[in-house]
Amino acid sequence: MDKLPFVVAENVEGVERVPPRVSKLLLAPKTVGTRNVSMGLNVTAVGSMIPDHVHEDSEEVMFIISGRAKLVIEGEGEWEVGPETAIYSPVGKKHRLENIGDEPLKLVWVYGPPLPQHYEQ
Repeated sequence: MDKLPFVVAENVEGVERVPPRVSKLLLAPKTVGTRNVSMGLNVTAVGSMIPDHVHEDSEEVMFIISGRAKLVIEGEGEWEVGPETAIYSPVGKKHRLENIGDEPLKLVWVYGPPLPQHYEQ
């Protein structure tokens, strides 16, 4: 094994995104050599969101660690969700998460297969 089989999130540089949130790629082909999944951490500021987006070739699952959100999945519905909630977003479905709480929304996300940008470039 050329790479360590783990990462410590606090040691991973986050990518600042707009609307305000930070995303960290933790486990992926280019970080630890995964083949079929990638995993990361997202922290979304109060009043901000993970805007509408679609993954045409990957399923996405998320697990909320802290905070409250409105989850919207196109054609499926919208729900208020909070800590210890697991979320599934099917391939090709537009979805978003809006931070509706009074603290940052912290969640773990997983893609299968990894997104193209999760591979060595």
